[in-house]
Amino acid sequence: MQTSRSIIAAVALAAALSAGAGASQAAVVVSHFTQSDPGALLGAIDGKVKVDDTGGTLAFTIDLLDDLRFRNAPDANHWSFGFDLTGGAATIGGIVDDGTGTFHAIAGPKNMSPFGSFGYIVDCDTGCSTGYSAASAKHLTFTVSRAGGLTVNSLTFTHSATYGDVYFSADVANTGGKTGNIGALKPVTVELQGGVPEPATWTMMLVGFGGLGALLRRRRALAYRAVA
Repeated sequence: MQTSRSIIAAVALAAALSAGAGASQAAVVVSHFTQSDPGALLGAIDGKVKVDDTGGTLAFTIDLLDDLRFRNAPDANHWSFGFDLTGGAATIGGIVDDGTGTFHAIAGPKNMSPFGSFGYIVDCDTGCSTGYSAASAKHLTFTVSRAGGLTVNSLTFTHSATYGDVYFSADVANTGGKTGNIGALKPVTVELQGGVPEPATWTMMLVGFGGLGALLRRRRALAYRAVA
């Protein structure tokens, strides 16, 4: 009986260790727009940029405050959204928004005064207003990929003489008709999304629990025979 207990404990321990060792954690960067172009008189602004590391691909989610919308500026210093990466060229794809306009990727670098120049740009032109429109997008998602993969550590910043390090910038309009660029400055928050066992780990866990069940059944059978 002692042997059965030892085997059961070993199987359970192996399953637990397998679950811990095989669990994968995805890093997530969260940054907030906290600064606006002082010449724009936008007032209080906010919005969130979330970047998920989805296993070699970065998934961007940008949410503006309810009274802000992305816009189509008629000049070369305002673009819907800009960011920077280290290393070689990356590809932006899967762009989805919640407005009536059409967003697409534009090769950088592009200036987003006064926050500096950004190497990667997602911009709206077709169907986007030059000012505020309730039908314009305030929610934007897209993915960024590169041969060899990307992680949140691939994100970098542009340096502004006025604001320091700026990770992200967006061009927006508010309900009062004011327009201008806004910036998400350092620091950013890096989070780890909880461990989810990988497929191989699930297999090992199932094998372990299967063995545990078999040993328990054997133990009950031996106990029944002893009583009989």
